[in-house]
Amino acid sequence: MLLRNSPHKDSKKDSPLKSQGIIKDSPSERCCFTDAHVDRIRHCFPADAVFKSFTSTALSDFTSDTWVIFPATPFIIGYSYPFPAFTQSFFSLTGISYIQAMPMIWRVLYTFERIIEQEGIDLGMAELAALYDLTTFGSHRYLLKRKAGEDHPVLKVTKNDTNWKRRFFFVRRDSIPDGKDLPKEWATHGRVEDPRRITVTISVAHLKLTPAARERVLAFKRLNPEARSFRVTIRDSQEVSSASVTMSSAGKSAKSAKSASLFGIDDLAKVTSSKKKTSVASPSASAPKLPIRGKGKKRKVSEDLQGFPLLRQQFLDSVSKKLTEIESYVSHVEDQDRRIADLHQMGVLKDLKITDLEKKIRAVKDEAVKALIKFDYEKHDITQDAKVSAAIAMYKIQLQMATEAQDPSFDKSTWDIEGWKARLAELEDDDDVEDIPMLEGGDAGKDQGEASGAGGDGAAKV
Repeated sequence: MLLRNSPHKDSKKDSPLKSQGIIKDSPSERCCFTDAHVDRIRHCFPADAVFKSFTSTALSDFTSDTWVIFPATPFIIGYSYPFPAFTQSFFSLTGISYIQAMPMIWRVLYTFERIIEQEGIDLGMAELAALYDLTTFGSHRYLLKRKAGEDHPVLKVTKNDTNWKRRFFFVRRDSIPDGKDLPKEWATHGRVEDPRRITVTISVAHLKLTPAARERVLAFKRLNPEARSFRVTIRDSQEVSSASVTMSSAGKSAKSAKSASLFGIDDLAKVTSSKKKTSVASPSASAPKLPIRGKGKKRKVSEDLQGFPLLRQQFLDSVSKKLTEIESYVSHVEDQDRRIADLHQMGVLKDLKITDLEKKIRAVKDEAVKALIKFDYEKHDITQDAKVSAAIAMYKIQLQMATEAQDPSFDKSTWDIEGWKARLAELEDDDDVEDIPMLEGGDAGKDQGEASGAGGDGAAKV
């Protein structure tokens, strides 16, 4: 795992961080995202990404030719770098730096990415512009504002995110995809007509809101509130969730994202601005004094409680992380219960199918037994018929032989004795064949007498 570079490393590539003068050198906006915090979201970047070592004096408007600044918010809610196409299209069209987008923008974009992935609605900049206007609260930081008279398109995105301005870090441009093409300075659209108001102009004349885009906007509005609600996927975890992997796998470059923005747009030019809100109180401000025990002695405790806001934020982050883990665990348990129920139902269906197949197998076996019995009967009948026919034929031969034996002039050598033996062997055993009298030509007189006296039984024996 690559660690943040120490200040003395890569001195040749390290260009000084220069302030644009947009942010005053106020402790309330100095970086508080330390090396330990970076280690917790390092998995959201490619393995060879190089991070600049932590410095508490850095401000988020610092620019450099070598280093690019990232806010921590997108990576805490579930993003990975490179950002997917829809998100890159937004930044390519508006031209603002990542650090200029307030947390609300990241939540909206992340929810749109999830809807595109899970709901199958091909949303683009045209649909986003039909639902939101781009607004600045001064100091060139931006958020998305719902259209006048319309409900919130994406729910649960307007919650307060304290200390977000101080949570940023630097990555070396040449160690990440398209890092050299990322903005080096904050975008300052428009001109200042009033110190309390900034007018932002973004050219969108080349884009149009088509009828197909209007249909996609209606499809988006028809989604149930749960599908249109922001949900955190990752919260300071070393493991990348499946949703983050799916979104980051797109890995679209800034150049391809520019072409992806040509979905058609009409209303993004109607950006508005509001008065600059009062700045967030400095975390180094003195805390209220605690009651002092004793005889009226007093002591200062502001120094002891100077880090209390940071501890409070860390505590809230820890609680939020645990709640997210509990929700994920409960969801996992519910999924397992559903899978168990499905498997149980599949088991019941499988048992029914096996029972049905067993019945069919028994029926087939019964039919086979019946067919064999029928075949045996038919075979027996055919065999008996053959034997009867053969016996009749033999008896006819015997009668013929007896008649011929009574004729003194008959030549007995014409009798087919061997053929008769073979024929008889087919009907009875070989031992019985030997009992057949061998009639020779010189025994004609004897055979005639036996034949005449025994009724022809001496000619042959069956």
